[in-house]
Amino acid sequence: MQHEIVNAHDLLLPDGSLAECGWARKPLLRYNREHICYPPKRFKEWHYFFCGDEGFGIGFSIANVGPLHNFSLSFIDFRNKVQVNNSSICSAKNSVMVMPEDAYGSLRFKGDTAECQVTGGREKILFKAEWKNFRAKDTLSIDFTLYMPAGDTLYHCFPFTEKKGQFFYAHKMDNIRLGGSFSLGDLRYNFNPENAFAVQDWGRGVWPSATHAYWGGGNGLAEGKPFSFNIGYDYQFSDTSAATENALFYGGKLHKLEEVVFHVDEAQAEWLKPWTFTSSDGRFEMRMEPVLDRHTKGPLGPSHQVFGYYSGTATLDNGKKLSIDKLFGFAEKNVYRWKFVENNVAPLFSLASFFGRLLGKSGRA
Repeated sequence: MQHEIVNAHDLLLPDGSLAECGWARKPLLRYNREHICYPPKRFKEWHYFFCGDEGFGIGFSIANVGPLHNFSLSFIDFRNKVQVNNSSICSAKNSVMVMPEDAYGSLRFKGDTAECQVTGGREKILFKAEWKNFRAKDTLSIDFTLYMPAGDTLYHCFPFTEKKGQFFYAHKMDNIRLGGSFSLGDLRYNFNPENAFAVQDWGRGVWPSATHAYWGGGNGLAEGKPFSFNIGYDYQFSDTSAATENALFYGGKLHKLEEVVFHVDEAQAEWLKPWTFTSSDGRFEMRMEPVLDRHTKGPLGPSHQVFGYYSGTATLDNGKKLSIDKLFGFAEKNVYRWKFVENNVAPLFSLASFFGRLLGKSGRA
């Protein structure tokens, strides 16, 4: 079942439950956080982008996880297999950050050595950041323009079954064209919107105390038109019976998919061996050849964000089958142990491993 939400209304009922579960092509559901039936320390609110091309990638997450506010940033040099992850944390009561209610809002973070500004908008989003001593004594400076695509986007919401009132509401946008530049020490690099992309993951919710999830995506062209996909799988304790988050985007139109399963040999830790992806409706059959595993670990749980090239077939709503050959993208598995944050029992530095992926709660380069 893939229930499409077509009418605008509040996300949550007064008792904290979701008013309607499913997916939407537009921002129809208002995030009314005043109806969340948990204390603020249980809130999870983030803005995540991964930006880049086949040479370099930068992922950044700005997040509220209740008692703490966080800005994390990941730098990846795909050609030389180099990655640097860093995180800046401050207490919520001392933070200048105010989380917007929608995916196009503006926000700001300021820490001891890192600060950033996101200037939101429906047509483009500006991102500026400076991080002193990001790599040894090298400062990382970023000035990006993200050109938001016209057409459909993907919103989805579902409840968690561990306890009443737990939920996840997300906006996933692919095929964002990327312009601008970054510098790190002596390195200077410009992104060309013709071949550089970004993906957005905007999330709000109350999650179980411990869970895991898979996520993936890719961006590029297919038969001369913009093509991208968003896939998700096995959110532990989730009820996705109303809809999955699996979708294709082709020429600005969303094509909804059923279930997609990620196949990777976790038991043997074969993260850099090929991944395969199968779908219950036969419309997403892919293989990914990895090139880099951005791996983090810590008390909050391990994460593997694997980048590589997708090849296979994707079938649109009208039955048209697209042949995909070496589309650059990612697939990841994240483990979340939220009690470490909510109870303030983990060392603050352990959060760096988590926010390095929240991006690094993953993305598309």
